[in-house]
Amino acid sequence: MLTLHRALASALTALVGLALVLPMPAATAAEGCSLVEAGVVDGKMTYETVCPGDESGGDETGGGGGGGAPAPEKCDKSVVDGVGDYVFCVGTTACAVNNPSHLDEADWPEDDRPGPDYIYTFKWCTTAAGDTDYGWSWYQPEDQGPSLEELAQQAFGALQTPAFSVAFNPPGRTVVGFPTWFWADTGSAGTLTGSSAGGVVAIAQPAHLEVDPGDGRGVRTCAWTTTESDECSVDYPRSSPGYPARMRLVYDVRFENDGAPLDLAGLPTVLQSPWERRAVPVAEIQSIVTSGS
Repeated sequence: MLTLHRALASALTALVGLALVLPMPAATAAEGCSLVEAGVVDGKMTYETVCPGDESGGDETGGGGGGGAPAPEKCDKSVVDGVGDYVFCVGTTACAVNNPSHLDEADWPEDDRPGPDYIYTFKWCTTAAGDTDYGWSWYQPEDQGPSLEELAQQAFGALQTPAFSVAFNPPGRTVVGFPTWFWADTGSAGTLTGSSAGGVVAIAQPAHLEVDPGDGRGVRTCAWTTTESDECSVDYPRSSPGYPARMRLVYDVRFENDGAPLDLAGLPTVLQSPWERRAVPVAEIQSIVTSGS
């Protein structure tokens, strides 16, 4: 019986020893996660597990992400602020890229493109120690970012028409049948620009005025006039204590991407200011003819 116990003990010891020398399974990313380069340490590339929703990743073998609050940033993004349109962490290294690329896609080295989702763009990375690496390379965006059309719409939304008032001559009150001049009284009569975060610029150039004299004859188009001039002249056929005249500024709009013309279907081509209103009193002059004695 004692011999049997000793044999069993010896067998258990052998099994434990075998378990201790068996190789451990290689570290792999959890389902839905991926291993990404986290920088070079002691001459060897290290990796981190990055899971959806966890930009800064987990530890080398863990699953990262998970429930609860998001993990804190592992890099100082401020060191690359202003370098590119999109800033992100790769381990403790802060990187910035231009997304979308500022280089026309026709000029990309397509033969080296790793996949259809990659863009050829400028990338700048700064390690925690202050070392930098930069240049043009292929980059696969986690988020493709806004399209050029979306950036153009953002730039258009940034355009602001200037304040102005409806001016007319004769001042104060005009007369039936007498030419009444209209112009926009404003201190900002030049070209307008609006920019987006991605480098797209909307440019609005003065085109014309739209003037409604308020007498029921509808809106008319007049030359762009911001000083007293007969370029926009109206004759009122009847008197009134105050015709409800209105006016708005109209601009032609074009777009540029990093200084080059940007022409995309569906982009707005016209910018209009809000209507400005003013009452225009119109008097009637009656002549009295008397016979001589």
